[in-house]
Amino acid sequence: MKRFTISFDQRIIITLLTFLLLTGTSSFGQDDKKSVSLTVQHFKIMKENSYLTVDAKSKGKNGFEPCKNVFFGIYKTDTTGVVADLKIGAVRTNKSGKAKFTIPPSFLGTSESYKVRLENDKIYEDTDESASVSNATITAFIEKNDSTYTLKAQVLNATNKPIAEETLKVGLKRLFGNLAVGGEDSYTTDADGSITVPIEKGYTGIDGKLNFQVSIDESDTYGTIIANVNVDFGKPIEDRSTFNQRTMWSPPNKTPLFLLIIPNVILIGIWSILVLLVINLFKIYKSKN
Repeated sequence: MKRFTISFDQRIIITLLTFLLLTGTSSFGQDDKKSVSLTVQHFKIMKENSYLTVDAKSKGKNGFEPCKNVFFGIYKTDTTGVVADLKIGAVRTNKSGKAKFTIPPSFLGTSESYKVRLENDKIYEDTDESASVSNATITAFIEKNDSTYTLKAQVLNATNKPIAEETLKVGLKRLFGNLAVGGEDSYTTDADGSITVPIEKGYTGIDGKLNFQVSIDESDTYGTIIANVNVDFGKPIEDRSTFNQRTMWSPPNKTPLFLLIIPNVILIGIWSILVLLVINLFKIYKSKN
């Protein structure tokens, strides 16, 4: 019986082909996944909480599409690189590819650094995005002088030192956004980290309640910080709704009376004529017999 032997050169060729086959299969699996565009922002609401927002998109046939129902891990990172990343939670994106993660108070500090990470997903490639901010606070209040009101705000860093030359926005919270207050789109803090904004008269609110917001928007250093000032010196909104009145645009159970009476009177008249015609035709038929 002849024995089949493999030469040294043949062994090398077989080994190389096996390696290329395995590498090609692995590469194909990676290339088959979609890349993700990830945006992470840090928000701080004074006297409430701090949170991260996640916005994940992937490029598809019709442009960028939201990454729906995808889990992202949230990690607390050490800026010095000495301590390994610590997972503090996870979020899942909604139908719009967005998610919100409230940061536990125990992980808040003078300087915060977080990483949002996507790992081992069947559809999307592994990716991560960081968000690092320095802690700062906004103190805002309304001061009354005779019959006029003024909004004052001050920005301090983590060591309670004023932050000068910082841009603040002041707005009155409305249903679809904030209404600019004081006639300016934004204000810059002075050497004391303060701004002063006059409040015009005539602002309206439900039961006269107003919610002014002072904010640092998407700062590279501090992220987004919002301070709310709630007052009740606004002009109460006058309810002019006719929802419960009988008008043309009211719900079906509030139909105007004339629309109920006139059509029914017309219908009764038409049916009465038809009934009389049938009766007369029946009488004519009987008379001929």
